[in-house]
Amino acid sequence: MRKIFIVALFVVIGSITANAQTEKSTWLLGGDVSISVNSPKGGGSNTIFSLSPNAGYFFMKNYAVGGMFNLTTGGGQTFWTLAPFIKGYFSDNAKGKPFAQVGLGVGGAGGGTTTSFVARGGYAMFLNKSIALEMGAQLSLQTGLTQFGVGAGFQIHFKK
Repeated sequence: MRKIFIVALFVVIGSITANAQTEKSTWLLGGDVSISVNSPKGGGSNTIFSLSPNAGYFFMKNYAVGGMFNLTTGGGQTFWTLAPFIKGYFSDNAKGKPFAQVGLGVGGAGGGTTTSFVARGGYAMFLNKSIALEMGAQLSLQTGLTQFGVGAGFQIHFKK
């Protein structure tokens, strides 16, 4: 755990010197933590927690493509999802930007694999030119499972 913290600290310190946000050729690295309510097939609901690291590349101003991994636990089960995504930011404001993200991937739980669709939206508040605090909502649809949640996380934007 200490090694992960040290690596994360070096990434944050290194990114502070970068001068980028959502410009073309900018990299994106981050993740979020969320709390959700899911609706399993057959009724009922569970409160679950998710951890979602991601990485991406801005192929044009305000639009990034990348990949994300989502690990969800709750209701006595653990789910995972691996999905490519496209993410758009909808403002040129240097202080904050609304965003939307969609991804389609594969996931699994209990030894089986499923397909999944993930949609996220929210607001990215830039703490400086490189680090954004993102707050938003997420809808995840997997075979036999619908999950809606809210969460927050950090994204680091840096030039190559």
